[in-house]
Amino acid sequence: MKFPFPPLRPVAAVVVAGCLLGRIDPAAGATFELKVASVAPAGTSFNKNLEDLGAQCAQAPGGGVVFNIFPGTQGGEPTIVRRMRGNALQGAMLTGVGLSQIDESVTALQLMPMAFQSWAEMDFVRTRLEPRLEKIFLEKNYIILFWGDAGWVRVFSTEPVQSLADLKSRRVFASSGMPKALEMLTAYYTPVEMEPDKILLSLRNGMINVVPIPAFLANFSQVATKARYMLDMKWVPVVGAMVVTKAAWDKLPPATQTYVRETSRKAGEKIRADSRREDDEAIQAMVQKQGLKVTSLSPEADKAWRDEMDRISPRIRGNIVPADVYDTVQAALQEFRAQQQPPK
Repeated sequence: MKFPFPPLRPVAAVVVAGCLLGRIDPAAGATFELKVASVAPAGTSFNKNLEDLGAQCAQAPGGGVVFNIFPGTQGGEPTIVRRMRGNALQGAMLTGVGLSQIDESVTALQLMPMAFQSWAEMDFVRTRLEPRLEKIFLEKNYIILFWGDAGWVRVFSTEPVQSLADLKSRRVFASSGMPKALEMLTAYYTPVEMEPDKILLSLRNGMINVVPIPAFLANFSQVATKARYMLDMKWVPVVGAMVVTKAAWDKLPPATQTYVRETSRKAGEKIRADSRREDDEAIQAMVQKQGLKVTSLSPEADKAWRDEMDRISPRIRGNIVPADVYDTVQAALQEFRAQQQPPK
């Protein structure tokens, strides 16, 4: 069997930032400028937190950093990464899909289906991996400023979904950027690749009838008005990080770097807290205002899904997720769960 859901690149699960660093008029109140393009819709907590971060960085010692934010104008994550490589952009806030364009090791945090059962597990594993991942990205000339996440991917559909068999005749939204994962989809359903901003229109015209996305994005984009069923299964967490190119970072004075790094870490903590709270709130909002019907897996169905994930794990390990990082995640999960067991 093959991999049943695509990698997710949701529009509002994350902030994608393209940064152009250079000197500007000191009268503007800061020495440096960052042109920041976000694919998170205006009005979301992601954009507000990014704006707040920019306001704080404008006060950085050694020359403040101005954030000029432009939502939704810089293309998808693979495009953003290509533009950073060409020096047209100098930074981005990307999900695991975009980060994997820089280095595949990050896929361990987002492309291991049903591996994580709680945010506590995710935090434990991510903290364990952070030094290693940040070192890898530095070696590839990127600085990770902070880590964020955007809720759990859940399955929204026009008709109820309970089993893998229910997906066989469905047309499911899939984003590009992970060809090795995308090629593993057709044993389960028909994947339909498109940009996330086309989801609602495609639901209306019948081009797709299943959408795996985080609840907060589904709520914001009104997905539940057309896909009225949600399978309450935590498929994968949407994990991301804000990165800047080392070339752009090195233009900042040391005092400015220290301030921006520390301030960004705090912003990451707030983004994670806000997104996790909104993940649950979004589901309730869709139930109350959009007529969403939430379905849960029976114990038997849950076991069937997990058994299937166990069967395909050898194809994920070393193919989707580098084998050594995959093994590190599994070992960390076992360690965390052992710590949660009551003493005998």
